[in-house]
Amino acid sequence: MNKKTTLAAFALLAPLAAKADVTLYGTIDETFESVRATGARNGHDVPSTNRISSDSSLIGFKGKEDLGNGLKAFWQIESNIWVDSAPSYATFGTRDSFIGLASPAGSIQAGLISPPTRAVAGMLDVNQGNTGIGMSGALLGKLGNTLAADPLLKTFGSAIPADGNGNTLVRTSPFDTRRKNALLYTSPNWNGLTASVGYDAVETRSAIASHAPSVFDLGLTYRGGPWMLTGAYEGIDTGIDDAPTNVSQFQKVWNARAGGYYVFGNASRIGLLFDHTVGRLTPTAAAAYQGSSLSQNVWYAQAVISTGYQGRVITQYGQAGKLQGVSYAGAAQSQARHFELGYEYDLSKRTTLKAIYSQIWNRDNASYDFGFSSVGGVDAGASPRGIALGLRHSF
Repeated sequence: MNKKTTLAAFALLAPLAAKADVTLYGTIDETFESVRATGARNGHDVPSTNRISSDSSLIGFKGKEDLGNGLKAFWQIESNIWVDSAPSYATFGTRDSFIGLASPAGSIQAGLISPPTRAVAGMLDVNQGNTGIGMSGALLGKLGNTLAADPLLKTFGSAIPADGNGNTLVRTSPFDTRRKNALLYTSPNWNGLTASVGYDAVETRSAIASHAPSVFDLGLTYRGGPWMLTGAYEGIDTGIDDAPTNVSQFQKVWNARAGGYYVFGNASRIGLLFDHTVGRLTPTAAAAYQGSSLSQNVWYAQAVISTGYQGRVITQYGQAGKLQGVSYAGAAQSQARHFELGYEYDLSKRTTLKAIYSQIWNRDNASYDFGFSSVGGVDAGASPRGIALGLRHSF
């Protein structure tokens, strides 16, 4: 579906909002950015680049219908929009899009859905919309970047967005992307506690897979008083016993993350996020890594400090630890650190000005990049950094 077809779909759906229980909503989030990456071991630095990014700009339609006896149908169709330079392949329903049923026993939905692990990162990240060069997805769940770069695991999530110039925008882990062909059950709210269970009916199977791949998710969230606590687990079985490394390096991967924040004063908050990832290697990859599995811990400390009713400082600092479980030389310098400092000022309830500085310090064998609006071409040892000045409006 090209851009003209997408616009036509919006034009057809818009009148429905006036005739049914349908809500039209969206966000336009544009930033002017200057980014670069310097200090690469091989000397291949990325020079300073100026650009304009659509940070998770979106448009969506959602609705519901009361079916009686406590049963309701609900649906949502949400799409990325690129205000700066729409790519030719821009399609409809590229973000969370689903249909479901809700009852006193909980709700179940089917479609393109954010799994609990992705939701945890989104609830805790200090950036509105969990987006931009400062988001915690820069380090989370990447397992030394081996997962973010794995060819097969990339196919387990939704399409990787690029801008109108063909530059890849997102370099997050497979636990931080939306699930295609997914089911998600969400429990009723029990005194602030909700649980979720997800399943991905993986329809993409490698030609050399020995068994059917699968994805399973669990999530738990508590909201009470000034506290928000949340955690999630996701397991991915690639369906492969062994494969060339240009197909996949992993038989199975798991991620567990947990965190929370405490709200105080005038909407200020402080929080922590812990992330643990394990990957069972194929025999071919195990021989190269000199070990049967990889594991890594990541943590973030996060804060939003109100400076009044209209402004706030946002900041977070994270560390990706050393790769564990293998003895190959590269694991010794696989750590990275990430820091973000920004300021947001609300011009109104729906419009926000923002300024952000973000930097990653990669050790000699690490090549982490920003999770969203990535620099691209970051080689081992390089340090991506950038500033962003933007305007965000929701409707």
